[in-house]
Amino acid sequence: MENKYVTEFPELMQGKKIMYVHGFGSSAQSGTVKLLRQLMPQAEVAAEDLPIHPEEAMTLLRDMCKKEQPDLIIGSSMGGMYTEMLYGYDRILVNPAFQMGDTMMKHDMLGKQTFANPRKDGVQEFIVTKSLVAEYKAITEQCFTGVTPEEQSRVYGLFGDKDPLVNTFDLFRSHYPNAMHFHGEHQLIDKVAIHYLVPLVRRIDDRQEGRERRI
Repeated sequence: MENKYVTEFPELMQGKKIMYVHGFGSSAQSGTVKLLRQLMPQAEVAAEDLPIHPEEAMTLLRDMCKKEQPDLIIGSSMGGMYTEMLYGYDRILVNPAFQMGDTMMKHDMLGKQTFANPRKDGVQEFIVTKSLVAEYKAITEQCFTGVTPEEQSRVYGLFGDKDPLVNTFDLFRSHYPNAMHFHGEHQLIDKVAIHYLVPLVRRIDDRQEGRERRI
């Protein structure tokens, strides 16, 4: 039975492919993936479980880009950090964790952790070691190494003004001009997606199609 209370934008990214890159300790089964599919039912949303080790995750994502050829990549938190490095695509970074290693230490993430969402391999727990933290510090040093004027026009950052976990607005803004705050915290909840993310996706969709809207 159709739910008339579900908000949808069926014309948005119609017939196009969106690749979603999830955050730390999550999976392709995250609520954000379901939300994107709900909001843009005529778009295909591709997502995969990311390996815990960052170099492995980047290899998977680059291979995924070649396979999927996405029209837009959306990354959240850790996924936003990875997404910045996927040059050559239109991208939206939501609360990107560009200082992931420091964030892990600051918020006491060492030790056993539980994935927030189910994963294809059935694994439910993982261990954060100091060695793993060092891997994340190393990968974040690769951020912003491919910034060009063209890339600056293709990358957008959304930052919660009450985010208790990461605060990289100024760092992002020093490399990319399209940075904006939204009223909210770290998670991409429905309200934020509808009022901030959707208009941004529409702007990208219009640019890709050469459409101009009346102000």
